[in-house]
Amino acid sequence: MADIDTLRERVEALLADPANAEWSTSELDQAIRLALADLSVALPVEAAATLDAADETWEYSLGTISGLVEVTEVWYPYLAGDVLYKRAHPIPWRRIDDSTLMIEPADDPDASYDLRVFYTRCQTVAGLDSATTTTVNEAEKALLVRGAAAFAALARSRDVTNEVTIGSAVPERLREWGLAMMQRFVNGLEALGLMAAAAEDPRVGAWGREGV
Repeated sequence: MADIDTLRERVEALLADPANAEWSTSELDQAIRLALADLSVALPVEAAATLDAADETWEYSLGTISGLVEVTEVWYPYLAGDVLYKRAHPIPWRRIDDSTLMIEPADDPDASYDLRVFYTRCQTVAGLDSATTTTVNEAEKALLVRGAAAFAALARSRDVTNEVTIGSAVPERLREWGLAMMQRFVNGLEALGLMAAAAEDPRVGAWGREGV
């Protein structure tokens, strides 16, 4: 069973709708996407990639870095197999457009070395939108379930407001429940964000200030 199936079942359980009588699987997947997007803003995945440097070349394509959202740090010169050059060598840099990085090292770029690019990317859940890996940990999964349930409940409360077969109090109760779950989701995002900042996030953390 893919991770998306497990998460969806947890959302269905929280909504007390295991048979999908009220929410279809596609609606729940969309709610999970929305919660995952918010989680990615608060707790993006920190990653790193290596680009080949070229002689006297200051601009480099970022097109080979899959899922890149934001560059956070650039090291140069860098060599993975050299004790000296695999240490932090942060340099000034800037993105001149969405797919191009410009570096400003003290010396002219040399093809003997590489660039180490630290960046953020969105969180993923295996099985959702062709993702093959899950980046969220267990605490984040629990939060994701709350957020998805909140989004689903709020969307459904709007849908049933004008249905004459539903009691007038039902959509309002659903809306109130959805808002309460949303507040718990937001509070959880803030708490996990503070914890990650305090621990300097044990995934791949930034090593210095962003270049300008």
